[in-house]
Amino acid sequence: MAAMRVGIVGAGIFGLAAALELNRRGHRVTLFERGSIPCPDASSTDVSKVIRRTSYPEATYHELVERAAHQWHQWHDQLSRAIYYQTGKLNIWGDLPADSPARRGLEMLHQRGKTVEVLSPAQVRQRFPQFAVQNDDTLFYDPWSGYLRSGQAVADLADLARDQGVAIRSHTPVQAMDETDRGICLVTGEERSLFDRVVVAAGAWVVRLFPTLEDHLCITRQQMAFLVPVEPEKFAQKVFPVWTALSSQAAWYGFPLLREGYVKIAEDSKVERAEPEADREPSPDFLDQARAFVAQRLPALEGARLVGGRACLYTNTPEITLSSTGPRARGGFSSPAVAAVTALNSVAPLDQL
Repeated sequence: MAAMRVGIVGAGIFGLAAALELNRRGHRVTLFERGSIPCPDASSTDVSKVIRRTSYPEATYHELVERAAHQWHQWHDQLSRAIYYQTGKLNIWGDLPADSPARRGLEMLHQRGKTVEVLSPAQVRQRFPQFAVQNDDTLFYDPWSGYLRSGQAVADLADLARDQGVAIRSHTPVQAMDETDRGICLVTGEERSLFDRVVVAAGAWVVRLFPTLEDHLCITRQQMAFLVPVEPEKFAQKVFPVWTALSSQAAWYGFPLLREGYVKIAEDSKVERAEPEADREPSPDFLDQARAFVAQRLPALEGARLVGGRACLYTNTPEITLSSTGPRARGGFSSPAVAAVTALNSVAPLDQL
């Protein structure tokens, strides 16, 4: 394929991964970001994201996340050595229906020949005493899983992209896109830049560029809390993994003690529709729910000092499938693999958006 001029809108994890892959294939890439990099209110700009292969019933997602994790390993070693940690993941399942995505996802893992460590309640209490588990819980540990320091990853990938020749234009919001006989024109203020192809990785802001997509995408606001434990050594990576606690009523997940000095916990099932400009602070009601969850499932974290929180926007298709910002939940985890797919020259005319 002849070298093309490619414009990318959005310098989060997806935009940066696409820029690196397209640049690697010999294209001339320009990356536009409306704010700084990392952008403070972008979904990628967070302290941590789970790298997981459980909970997805489709083999495609398993394969994407496994390809992505391989690339994150490489970038971790190549860059700051401070972005990807394979801690393993403890899964605590309560009254999940048999046909739930999580249970079907575990079955898909087995069908693909992947193994996880099934644990008894007694084994969890001995190995991970921070948790309170019930005798009828389904419990297993996946040593493959881990987490990404996502904000640091964005900063590292931006530096790598610059070093490899990608033109990065921060504080340059794209206001419009026009398709012409000569290519696609991106409008930024008084300037118009012409490209052969454009990749839009704008997260929730995609509905501002393409208002007709509002009827086809669901933007949700998911919340998290940051807690400083009384005994931080109990939550160190060596003894406390990434985890999820799923039931028919809730989907909590969290991380070991982060470099920032706190433990992050979040809830993924409470769907609150939002606009791209939504407040990124957690609500008092959510923080109360987080405290109640800690008392029920993480008693070792009781008494922890709340030092803040954040809200993250997910951009979902109606079927919760792959959209311009990736699969719902853990936005960005599979971005290196999706970037490789993006680079295969799939084109959608603007009048179809």
